[in-house]
Amino acid sequence: MYITISPQKIGGNYSKSSADFVGYLEKENQGLEQQDMEHFFNQYGDEISAEEVVREIDSNTAKLEKHEPRFYSIIVSPSQYELKRLQNHNKDLQKYTREIMKDYVASFNREINGRPVNIDDIKYYAKIEHQRTFKGTDKQVQENQPFATKILQLKTEVRNVLDGRAEGNVKKLEKEIGKLEREAPHQQNGKRIVQGMPKAGD
Repeated sequence: MYITISPQKIGGNYSKSSADFVGYLEKENQGLEQQDMEHFFNQYGDEISAEEVVREIDSNTAKLEKHEPRFYSIIVSPSQYELKRLQNHNKDLQKYTREIMKDYVASFNREINGRPVNIDDIKYYAKIEHQRTFKGTDKQVQENQPFATKILQLKTEVRNVLDGRAEGNVKKLEKEIGKLEREAPHQQNGKRIVQGMPKAGD
């Protein structure tokens, strides 16, 4: 199990609203019918709308200073082994997330009115993502970038030759492109890994 906790920023500043982040988490719902959509959930509810999530998180910042983060992102990534042991991915992951959040709150080691902080003292919303894609910050994408840059330059040369704006040997250029595609250090299913490519596995 891999878990990361990070304050949400835009550039160097903390986000003032959760709207952009919630919108990003809605990406898998684009183009789906209502019954096929993956909804947000929390400790007690299962079908929470994106609008409610934004409203509830953004209205929960009254005691925060301007320089403090408005919300945090917690990413829980089960291993392939762990995913294979699940009987019902969605229900099991929801149950697991709810248990993780209880442990998370207990780790605060704080009290409110003489009692330990508990799950009812925090506000959180979770969403299960079924697709994983490579991001620009991933090592595989960054280490493939010099190859991507050269391939783009060669493809531009091919277009210029085909459009009559330059002279050159298209077959030779395409052969060089193919060589660079194969030589890129990070591949998946025989293809160079690029930003936005779906990751293999669950």
